[in-house]
Amino acid sequence: MDVFDKKILEMLKINARESFANIGKEVGLSAPAIGKRVRQMEEEGIIEGYALKVNHEKLGIETKAYITLVIHRGPKVASDAQKQILAMEEVQSCDRITGDDCLCVLGYFKNNKHLISFLEKIAEYGASKTSIILEV
Repeated sequence: MDVFDKKILEMLKINARESFANIGKEVGLSAPAIGKRVRQMEEEGIIEGYALKVNHEKLGIETKAYITLVIHRGPKVASDAQKQILAMEEVQSCDRITGDDCLCVLGYFKNNKHLISFLEKIAEYGASKTSIILEV
């Protein structure tokens, strides 16, 4: 991976739909050369995919929160809880973590009442601690 590839990745991180021609102008290579480099990075697994960025506020999401869970019944239960929590529509991510907590959940909620309902739902898995995101 050289400086050209790094610059291409930087531009694709900002806008994954940027044209190869525009990237080429910025980087100093032709559009076909950019296309070849992008395909090579995809084949090598450097680029794993392209994501959609959504304005959640326009969809009625007022509350975003990180929720950590302490599960005292062992790693198998934590793994099962992680799978079940990931399947919930509010959940954006659910990661196993080190430290006193077992899971860290990122959730998007319509409002605080919706968040409370979600917390009541996941209480069966363990003790939770919630941090509401004020600004991204």
